[in-house]
Amino acid sequence: MSKSNLRRDADLLLHRGSRVEGAYPVSRSRRPVEVQRLIGAIGNLMLSGDTPMMEKFVAGKIFHQLQYPGAVSSRPASHLRLGPQLQFALRQLTQKGRAFAEVAAAINDLAKSLDWSSSSTGPFASMNIEKAHAHAVIAGAAGLEERDDVTLGLTIMEPYSRFPDHVQYRARVFLALSDCEFLCDEKGWQQASPGSAFYNEAGHTVAMRCTSRPLLAAWCQMER
Repeated sequence: MSKSNLRRDADLLLHRGSRVEGAYPVSRSRRPVEVQRLIGAIGNLMLSGDTPMMEKFVAGKIFHQLQYPGAVSSRPASHLRLGPQLQFALRQLTQKGRAFAEVAAAINDLAKSLDWSSSSTGPFASMNIEKAHAHAVIAGAAGLEERDDVTLGLTIMEPYSRFPDHVQYRARVFLALSDCEFLCDEKGWQQASPGSAFYNEAGHTVAMRCTSRPLLAAWCQMER
C-alpha cells in the first residue's frame, strides 16, 4: 500500500460530523468544572516526569493553549455503543494509581455528554473495525469545548481490534490509558501500558491495536 493511497484515509481519528503536582495549571476561566477536571487530569499524565522529551514538548504546547477556554458547545451527545468496553477500561485504569483514577473518574463523568463517532476502515484493519471503535473530541472542532487551535480527544476500541494504518496531517501525541500497542511510522509496533506516551510526526503513518482487553487512549494535536 503506497503512502499516496494511505493519504486517502488520513487522519481517521479526527471527529467527523506518576503525577507531577501542578504540571497542568488550573484554568481561571468559566470552563465547566467537569471539562476542566478531565483536561487537567489528562494533562498531568501527559506532562509527567516519565513522558519522553518530544512527547512532552508537543503536549506542553497543546496544554498551554488549553489553559485558555474555548466556547461551550451546544452539540448534542450521542450514544456510545461501546459503553461496556469503556467501563471495563475505566475500572482497570482506576487500579493503576491516583493520577490514573482521576482520569478514569473524569472520563466517566463526561462519557454520556460526548459526541461519539467512528471512522471508516482502511489498510490492515481488523474485521468490522467501523463498529469496534469510537472517538470523541473533548476540546476542538465538534468537541465539548469548541476551538480551532488544538484538539484533545479519546478513542475506545473493542478487544482484538486493529485500527487501520492511516497518515496524519498534524503531529500528534497519544497517551495510552490501557495496555495496547502503537505503530508510529517505521518504528514498528511498540508496547504501551497506562501512562505510555507516543509521538507521531505530521505526514507519517500510525495505527493501534489491542488483544484481550479494550484499548483506551487520549490523543492531542496542534491545529494552527
